[in-house]
Amino acid sequence: MEPIPLKKQNVAFSSQLSNPGSDVWELIFDSMPDMVALIDLNNIVVKANKAMRQRISIGDQSLIGHTCNSLMHDHGCNLSNCPHLSMINDRKPHSIELFEPKFGLYLNISTTPVFDTDDNLLGSLHIARDITVQKESEVKLTKYNSELKELNQSKDKFFSIVAHDLRSPFQGMLGFTDLILDELDTLDKDEIKEYLLKVRDSSYSTFALLENLLDWSRMQTGRLKYSPSNFNLIDDFSSVFSLLDSNATNKNIRLINNLKNDYYVFADRQMVHSILLNLTTNAIKFTHSGGTVTFNAKIKEMCENKPEDECSTLNHKCLEISVSDTGVGMSADALQKLFKGDDHFTLAGTSNEQGAGLGLILVKEMTEKHGGVLTVSSQVGKGSVFAFTLPLFDK
Repeated sequence: MEPIPLKKQNVAFSSQLSNPGSDVWELIFDSMPDMVALIDLNNIVVKANKAMRQRISIGDQSLIGHTCNSLMHDHGCNLSNCPHLSMINDRKPHSIELFEPKFGLYLNISTTPVFDTDDNLLGSLHIARDITVQKESEVKLTKYNSELKELNQSKDKFFSIVAHDLRSPFQGMLGFTDLILDELDTLDKDEIKEYLLKVRDSSYSTFALLENLLDWSRMQTGRLKYSPSNFNLIDDFSSVFSLLDSNATNKNIRLINNLKNDYYVFADRQMVHSILLNLTTNAIKFTHSGGTVTFNAKIKEMCENKPEDECSTLNHKCLEISVSDTGVGMSADALQKLFKGDDHFTLAGTSNEQGAGLGLILVKEMTEKHGGVLTVSSQVGKGSVFAFTLPLFDK
């Protein structure tokens, strides 16, 4: 059997369309991928296309004669937003977007008024279009835009630190070394020692900043891997004390360790070391001569200070470590700016020590990497308390 020529097919199709009684209208109606229905003024479905019949399963019964509410919505729709009722009120087309739990889809629902030849309103043409992919794309786009904004903020802070905070101490060290070399024959031993101590202190602080900068950069790019293990926290406290004891001694500050027991945690040892080092360095930095920096620890429930819905699966304990100082403290405004990556906020120490404002941001990110929380309380002139939590290893 030879196929019908395309031209003859078009003529036949055109002829069917021009015939009001033709079944081709039913064919077009059922060919539409959207859920389409004709709904009367009582919100009763009088006709539904194939897509709607397939989507809504009510056994062998027909959709005809059921209300749109009962077919499309498990719990009924908000009548104040119903486009069909709005159309009845003003005889104009209406549309809304909503998430329909019954189908698990985002839908764009539109109603177009249907009139007879005397302009009497008969009902509406109701079209429900699946826009789930579009909505999910919008959510992803919003997320990507947020991530891009954070990356740009990180990039800006990175360049700001490199351009200013990392450059300035090198200028100071170069100045002191040039001075020693130029005046070596006229300087006495005590003067040379004083300049070398300043070069050493500047070198230590610059090295600490460089380490923070590299760790922070690796965290932003996902290259700083989280590798938890079981270890005794007391060992890391001893290591930090050894590193910073000379800093505290030079400022006549006493370090007080109240951790009397062995505390075993399940954490990334390198990150914990960095957290302790940063918090202790900051405490020394903002404490006057004769002051103290105190370390405490206590066991808490992981659910403490967490929303109830997050606690249903958390039944283990955590260790809260706090670093308290008797230093200058901070105002409420300064506390608000501490962890903002887009705000290059930093304060000078009691001996005019400079910083990049990066250490605390790094501490917060590393604490959250462990599922922990970093908290801070402070009062001007009365010191500050920084506390963070780590998962406790249950032997």
